[in-house]
Amino acid sequence: MKKIISILMLLACVCINASAQVKAGDVVSGQVWDDFDPLMMCNVVEIDNNQRIVAHGVTDINGNFSFKIVSPKNKIRISYIGCETLTLPINKKAFGKIVLKSKTTLKEVTVEAVRKSQSSGLSIPMTEISVAQQVIDMKEFEGIAMTTVDEALQGRIAGLDIVANSGNLGAGTTMRLRGVSTIHGNQNPLVVVNGNILSNDDLSEGFDFSNANEERFAELLNVNPDDIESITVLKDAAACAIWGSRGANGVIEIKTKRGARGKTQVRYNFRFTGSWQPDGYKLLNGDDYTMYMKEAYFNPRQQSGFADKNSNEFIPEIAYAPEWSEYHMYNDNTDWVDAVKQFGTNQQHSVSLQGGGEKANFRISGGYEHATGSIIRQYLDRFTTRVALDYFVSDRIKVSTNFDFTYTNNDRNNTQGALGDAYRKMPNLSIYREDENGNDLTDQYYTMNQWVTKETGTYNASRVYLDDQYAIKNPIAVAYNSRQKERNMRLGPEFIFHYEILGTQPEQTRLKYEGQIRFDINANDNDSYMPGWLSSNNQFADNYNTSGASNYKSHTLTTRHKMTFTPHFKAEGHSLQLLGQYEYSQGNSSRQNSGTRNMPTTDDITSSLGGGIISSFSSEAGEWKRQSVTFQGHYSYKGKYSVTSTLRGDCSTAFGPERRWGFFPSLSLRWNISDEAFMEPVKWLSMLSIRPSWGIVGNAPGSEGLFRSKYRTGGSYMGQVSVVPDNIRLVDLRWEKKTSYQVGFDFGFFENKITGNVDIYTGTTRDLRNPGFRIPTSSGYTELSEHNAGSMRNEGFEFNINGNRVIEIGKFGWDFNISFANNRNRILSMDETVLEFHNQDFNYTNEQYLSRIQLNNPLGSIYGFRYLGVYQYSEYTAEEVPGLSGPNSPVVRNEAGEVVYDAKGAPKMMYFNYGGASEYAFVGGDAIYDDINHDGQINELDIVYLGSSLPKLTGGFGTKFHYNGWSLNLQFNFRSGLKTINAARMGLESMSSNNNQSIAVNWRWHNEGDIARIPRAATTKTNFNTYNYLGSDRFVEDCSFLRLNYAQLSYNFKPEMLKSLGIRSLRADLTLNNVFCITKYSGVDPEGPQAGFGAARDSNQTPRARSFTLGLSVTF
Repeated sequence: MKKIISILMLLACVCINASAQVKAGDVVSGQVWDDFDPLMMCNVVEIDNNQRIVAHGVTDINGNFSFKIVSPKNKIRISYIGCETLTLPINKKAFGKIVLKSKTTLKEVTVEAVRKSQSSGLSIPMTEISVAQQVIDMKEFEGIAMTTVDEALQGRIAGLDIVANSGNLGAGTTMRLRGVSTIHGNQNPLVVVNGNILSNDDLSEGFDFSNANEERFAELLNVNPDDIESITVLKDAAACAIWGSRGANGVIEIKTKRGARGKTQVRYNFRFTGSWQPDGYKLLNGDDYTMYMKEAYFNPRQQSGFADKNSNEFIPEIAYAPEWSEYHMYNDNTDWVDAVKQFGTNQQHSVSLQGGGEKANFRISGGYEHATGSIIRQYLDRFTTRVALDYFVSDRIKVSTNFDFTYTNNDRNNTQGALGDAYRKMPNLSIYREDENGNDLTDQYYTMNQWVTKETGTYNASRVYLDDQYAIKNPIAVAYNSRQKERNMRLGPEFIFHYEILGTQPEQTRLKYEGQIRFDINANDNDSYMPGWLSSNNQFADNYNTSGASNYKSHTLTTRHKMTFTPHFKAEGHSLQLLGQYEYSQGNSSRQNSGTRNMPTTDDITSSLGGGIISSFSSEAGEWKRQSVTFQGHYSYKGKYSVTSTLRGDCSTAFGPERRWGFFPSLSLRWNISDEAFMEPVKWLSMLSIRPSWGIVGNAPGSEGLFRSKYRTGGSYMGQVSVVPDNIRLVDLRWEKKTSYQVGFDFGFFENKITGNVDIYTGTTRDLRNPGFRIPTSSGYTELSEHNAGSMRNEGFEFNINGNRVIEIGKFGWDFNISFANNRNRILSMDETVLEFHNQDFNYTNEQYLSRIQLNNPLGSIYGFRYLGVYQYSEYTAEEVPGLSGPNSPVVRNEAGEVVYDAKGAPKMMYFNYGGASEYAFVGGDAIYDDINHDGQINELDIVYLGSSLPKLTGGFGTKFHYNGWSLNLQFNFRSGLKTINAARMGLESMSSNNNQSIAVNWRWHNEGDIARIPRAATTKTNFNTYNYLGSDRFVEDCSFLRLNYAQLSYNFKPEMLKSLGIRSLRADLTLNNVFCITKYSGVDPEGPQAGFGAARDSNQTPRARSFTLGLSVTF
């Protein structure tokens, strides 16, 4: 009986114990405290043996938590900021009161932060990087007004030459890194955001990069500067080899901000900018203009029919004719330049929300910008948003998602050339129609009308002679009545999976996998409308009321898989990292263009869909595929000796099947000399290293499928439309490859308060892709669209030095930065047929400069005549006879400067193109050109080298002062040793057309014996040619400059002043942009378009505006 009772009691105990045991799906609960109070928003998670989070909860306002568990074999981890993390076994359902210990008492530890590279590829400590790169922290540019980040980088990166295309909204910049690396195709550095290429893959197809300025892609408009954390510029081939065929022009890598663990922060930035155009050329007013025009029409033939009301050559627009019905509109002093300018404004708002905890980090940002240009009727609206989320599944697994969206609406309203038109427009012409008393009718814009008649008919002379002015529309009327809009949308969702396969700590062997997939969706729409009444030419022709529309869409899918292996060595000092990566991308695009004419005359219908006759239509589709394989390794011993090697293989469908793969290796070394034992006595030298490197990068065509046969419609055959071949298959086209060698030196002084580097490099591009390779006509074609022919070399040096708190006295501190670079370009070889294609022949006309490619000469070379002044007399005498003749007359002289006489003893006269179709005998008042070969005529044999548009030295320097929360930041940039063709001044001093001229022509030659620096006025509109503005060094100017890019005064409010308001930080800024520019250049702005293949020309594009910015940044 006792045994039975004992067994029953044992079974009862087992049942009771089983009923109390925790099982899967049960709810566990508890209350979390610190030393004093319950903790709200405390993270309570269930973790498995692999440290993965499988369930979670958060404490409420009273510190209570409860959630269902997955398995009782797991553990509960409780964490809170400022407290020690606590891990407990799941051995009960109710944990009761749990107290977390404070972290306020800690053992003293020494933490040495290791800065690592932010660029793509391996994460290498900065002291072991053996390639040429430069990193900029965007904190340096806080409060500075900029639409795109490249505006602030001017003068900050040694070797990166950045030039603003113009002052029009959304015009963008042109960038060159270590010179021009290619002739045919894109010459700008590759722009990468978070490891993703920003530019469109197929943009280069049919895109004229060498001549594109404002219409080029403004890549950096897609990234809000407030979202950027840092910028890394990769310069040499060893650094760029990881980008293979995409990195031939250098790489600009942008890293955007992400969330971090901690309290949620809200940050708001506001900037207001006011801008205005700098003063330009001083022009003739209406009265001086009409006097000049009368002289210009009289001089060629010594006739004044243009002023005779009874003559068929009468031009009432420049003659005094009060009885003419349009007289009042041509009796003004209009300042067209002032009329197209205005005070521009720009408002920028950005908001960001960021934070994180045990399980996830996040950052969400949005930005809005509204700008009105300093040229009338230019508007830019841009909206950006970016979301970055990092979700920590466990200690080994992290999932990241990124989403970026940009929408830009750019209303240009056909005003990109408004300033240039304003410089040329007749100043005696009115903007508005005027009544009989000469009062402006401001609701009626005036357009020159070539069909205005008099009693006996039409003024035929005006229609013939004033054709250049008829072609220039009223820029004010165009701005307010025409339409030109561009809308661009870019969308980029991205998903990244991180998995620590082996190890999670630095002292362990680690194997990490990263998988990524990204979609790039881009849509661009353009539409324009031009009312017919704005045109003075062909008002009744078939192209009245025209509109145009274009649409471009592209979709790109990119997937990337990366493995990183970092073994742990027992032997101290050894460090090794290995990377393997595979990337595949494919995309497609579509483009449509249409034009419509003779649309209904109404203000309500401006779209090409609103009727009319279709004048043009085209559509095309593109498709591309690329894949690449990358291997990279880095080894370091004790941080003193480092070696990095990269091999990338690229495959592109732009090449034929036998040429699709290109391989791009690199090798770089580093020796930190300052870490050697023998350098220990040199305490002031904190860093000294040497970095030799070698590498190869490439360049592929932008067009796809060049190896395929293409066809187009031809003429009629037997009553049917024919189809004919449109190309020769380029099956042998090869990768363009650039091989670079460089040696660099890094240095640091006084515990790295002063740091810097020097790089010396040489890079040779071979198998240059060139158009115009001549082939036998028996093939049915005269040339190939592209051919590998030629080589080019760039060599130079770069210097960069930075000082951080170099001087610290109490609350005062001083920083500085200096960077400059020299690049020399040379053509080494080129096929003769390609040289013939590129090199122009002289066409015996005014204005022409020759841009030629010659072996051992740089690109961007300028060739023209030498200008020596103005002939004082028409007739020659050895001694001057005032007002009649003198020695300064158009006669032939030998090498000794002696006059050459003919057989009759008369001095030989100087000619232009003697015996040719454009033969002309120079007279007094004409331009003097250097007769190089002394043959008595000016022709192509007298053309000489006048200089290069490539700068010899570029860079910048800046200084920053700090005192008690205040800071003053001054940043300069400069370009030196380059020349440009001042085509704007040429047009304003040519005196051969009806365009307005600068006041400089008031000092022109008027009469025999005048000593003048500017030739006589002589229009070419009466079929009389003079050659007073041939392409010569008269208009080739040194455009070196030193510019104060910005000056910024900032104040950071003290935290104790803000604490009661719930504000963490508050910063106020005042910035002046484009403050002044020191230059000898006579134009408005020496910073003109970049030179690529040809010479740089200043054609009166809108210059950079001057501006001020008020900024406010607040964090809650």
